[in-house]
Amino acid sequence: MKKDKVLVFNDDNQTCELVSVKDVSAEAVATESGMYYLDGLEQRIDVRNGNVIYLAKVDMPAKIEAEKLIMLRRSVAIKRMLNFNTKDGVDWGKLFPYIVIIALILFK
Repeated sequence: MKKDKVLVFNDDNQTCELVSVKDVSAEAVATESGMYYLDGLEQRIDVRNGNVIYLAKVDMPAKIEAEKLIMLRRSVAIKRMLNFNTKDGVDWGKLFPYIVIIALILFK
């Protein structure tokens, strides 16, 4: 199982953090702590494990923005999960074949 990583270099306090990648799309890499656009990342191959390591150089405003992007993505996903279309009634056209089968079984 491949485990890609993001190595985040923080320019403000001269630290770095290695975090696991949750999702990679065509435009961004998502981690637990934030989302980073691929345009601002360098990609390296870990020859020992065969994984991709993304290098992100961020300052404090960029790190805060990455955290806000991941929180926004979660809130949109939750909103879409809870958005039920309750105005529509039961679609009897889709249920009609099942009703016919049950009627045939009962009145055979």
